[in-house]
Amino acid sequence: MLCMMQHSASHFSGVPVTSSGYVAKERREGGSVQVKATANTVKVGADIIDKVKQDHKELEEAYSNYKKFHKQGDEEEANKWFNQFVWEVSRHSVTEELVLYPLIALQGEKGQKLADQSREEHQEAKNMLAEIQGINDPDLFEKKFDNIMAVLRKHIDFEEKEDLEYLKQHVDQAGREAAGTTFALGKNLVPTKPHAAVPNKSAALEAALGLFVTPIDNLRNIFEKFPNQN
Repeated sequence: MLCMMQHSASHFSGVPVTSSGYVAKERREGGSVQVKATANTVKVGADIIDKVKQDHKELEEAYSNYKKFHKQGDEEEANKWFNQFVWEVSRHSVTEELVLYPLIALQGEKGQKLADQSREEHQEAKNMLAEIQGINDPDLFEKKFDNIMAVLRKHIDFEEKEDLEYLKQHVDQAGREAAGTTFALGKNLVPTKPHAAVPNKSAALEAALGLFVTPIDNLRNIFEKFPNQN
C-alpha cells in the first residue's frame, strides 16, 4: 500500500509524495491549507483531478461492455468485463481514500465534510459489490450490477462537481500533480477486490490492512478471466 512508499517519500499535507526532490510547503489561510509545491527538480504526473476523471471513464467503459455482451447472450465475455470493472473500481476507490480524500480533508471544515461523505458513498458501493458475488442467475446479476452502477454514478457526479472542484480551488496545479503521481503509483499497490470489512476512515489503518489482502487479491486474479486487450 502507500505506506510502503513512505520510507522514501516526503510529505505534503499528509499525503506521501515519491522521493524525487519534490518540495512541498503548507500555508494556512482562513482555516484551509494552501499547498504550494516547487517543481524545479522533478517531472510529476498529470493532475490528480484528471486521473480521477479518467478512472471514471474507464469504469463506464467496463460497465458498457458488460451490458453489450450480456445483451448478446455472451455471459463469458460479459463476466470478463465485470471482473475488469471490479479490478478498476477497487483500485480506484482505495487509492482515493488514501490520497485524494486526506488531501481534501486538510482544506478546512468543508473539505473534511466532503471527504467523509465520499467515504460513506464508497462504503455503500463496496457493500453492494460484496453482495453480488456468488449470484449465478445472469439476469438477476445484471439487475444488481445496474443498481451498483446507479449508486456509483451518483457518487461520481458528486465527486466531480463537489470534491474535485473544491480541491481545484484550494490546491494549486503543482500540488495536484504531485498528488497525481502518488495516486498513479498507489493504484499498483492496493487491493483489487472490494473489502467491505476494511475500515476506510483511517488512511493509515486501511493501508496497513491492505498489505495483507493485496497479495491474496492478486493470487485470485490469476484464476479469473479478463478482457483480452487488458
